[in-house]
Amino acid sequence: MKNNFVDVWVGDVLSQKIESNDYWSMLNGDEREKAMTFIRLELQQKYIKTRGRLRRVLSSYLKIEPQQIQIKVGQYGKPYLEHNSLHFNLSHSKNKIVIAVSNCSEVGVDVEEYRQQRNLKGLVEKCFSEQEQLYWYSLSEQQKSFMFYHFWVRKEAFVKAVGRGIALGLGQCVVNVDDSNAFVTVPESYGNAIDWKIVDVSLADTIFCALVTKAIDFEYKQLPLI
Repeated sequence: MKNNFVDVWVGDVLSQKIESNDYWSMLNGDEREKAMTFIRLELQQKYIKTRGRLRRVLSSYLKIEPQQIQIKVGQYGKPYLEHNSLHFNLSHSKNKIVIAVSNCSEVGVDVEEYRQQRNLKGLVEKCFSEQEQLYWYSLSEQQKSFMFYHFWVRKEAFVKAVGRGIALGLGQCVVNVDDSNAFVTVPESYGNAIDWKIVDVSLADTIFCALVTKAIDFEYKQLPLI
């Protein structure tokens, strides 16, 4: 593999370029069994194509067949590759899928497509720190919706990077309101805020996406996922 890198692959889940049957052959037995539990065909196809794409991407780095890749699941549900230095994370929202792959750092990625939320205030008070709340309440009503997602994906990407998920408590990782590509604080067990880096993943005006990695030097690339 090349020197330190973080690659982010972006695509549409239900792209018509490759049929579900082609991805089905890439899945292992457990994934095929889970796919068959979906009652709605659309959800089944999303699952098959999402897992298939993940395996095909990882295969391009590992140089083995997609169905041969052994994906394990950590204590808190984060998937990982056993006995391999390659790190990855996946997120999808509606029809958008994002896969982050790195050879140098744990990675977390989160993508969210904008939609009107009925109870943003409740989510902010539950998941934002006091500093973040004060900043959010100072915004105009129009700005509040977009800034909510702006902060949300950063927090989600962090808890995914450390492998704990939302159960860790989004309020424990605090985004810097003056520099939203940095944290002010993170849980003590995961080092200092300066140990982590936030990278914006540029998609569309109404699609918010952030990547979180360790704050080390690496080559970053955004790639099309087909």
